[in-house]
Amino acid sequence: MRRTNSFEIVPKSKQAGTILRRLLDASASLWNELTYERRQRFFTGESVWDC
Repeated sequence: MRRTNSFEIVPKSKQAGTILRRLLDASASLWNELTYERRQRFFTGESVWDC
Protein backbone atom coordinates (compact mmCIF):
# COMPACT_ATOMS: atom_id res chain seq x y z
CA MET A 1 0.00 0.00 0.00
CA ARG A 2 1.31 3.44 -0.91
CA ARG A 3 0.90 6.40 1.36
CA THR A 4 0.38 9.86 0.00
CA ASN A 5 0.02 13.25 1.56
CA SER A 6 -2.52 15.58 -0.01
CA PHE A 7 -2.62 19.30 0.48
CA GLU A 8 -3.93 22.38 -1.27
CA ILE A 9 -1.74 25.26 -2.37
CA VAL A 10 -3.43 28.57 -3.07
CA PRO A 11 -1.26 31.12 -4.89
CA LYS A 12 -1.60 34.69 -3.67
CA SER A 13 -1.24 36.29 -7.10
CA LYS A 14 -1.63 35.50 -10.78
CA GLN A 15 2.16 35.49 -11.21
CA ALA A 16 2.58 33.06 -8.30
CA GLY A 17 -0.04 30.81 -9.90
CA THR A 18 1.82 30.83 -13.21
CA ILE A 19 5.12 30.02 -11.52
CA LEU A 20 3.48 27.24 -9.50
CA ARG A 21 1.97 25.66 -12.63
CA ARG A 22 5.34 25.77 -14.42
CA LEU A 23 7.06 24.20 -11.41
CA LEU A 24 4.45 21.45 -11.15
CA ASP A 25 4.66 20.76 -14.88
CA ALA A 26 8.45 20.49 -14.70
CA SER A 27 8.32 18.16 -11.68
CA ALA A 28 5.75 15.92 -13.41
CA SER A 29 7.98 15.72 -16.50
CA LEU A 30 10.99 14.81 -14.38
CA TRP A 31 9.01 12.14 -12.50
CA ASN A 32 7.78 10.64 -15.80
CA GLU A 33 11.33 10.51 -17.20
CA LEU A 34 12.60 8.77 -14.08
CA THR A 35 9.72 6.28 -14.07
CA TYR A 36 10.30 5.47 -17.75
CA GLU A 37 14.04 4.92 -17.16
CA ARG A 38 13.33 2.63 -14.20
CA ARG A 39 10.77 0.69 -16.24
CA GLN A 40 13.25 0.18 -19.06
CA ARG A 41 15.94 -0.99 -16.61
CA PHE A 42 13.48 -3.37 -14.94
CA PHE A 43 12.67 -5.10 -18.23
CA THR A 44 16.36 -5.47 -19.14
CA GLY A 45 17.18 -6.93 -15.73
CA GLU A 46 19.25 -3.97 -14.52
CA SER A 47 18.97 -2.29 -11.13
CA VAL A 48 16.20 0.30 -11.09
CA TRP A 49 17.86 2.24 -8.26
CA ASP A 50 21.00 3.23 -10.22
CA CYS A 51 19.31 5.66 -12.60
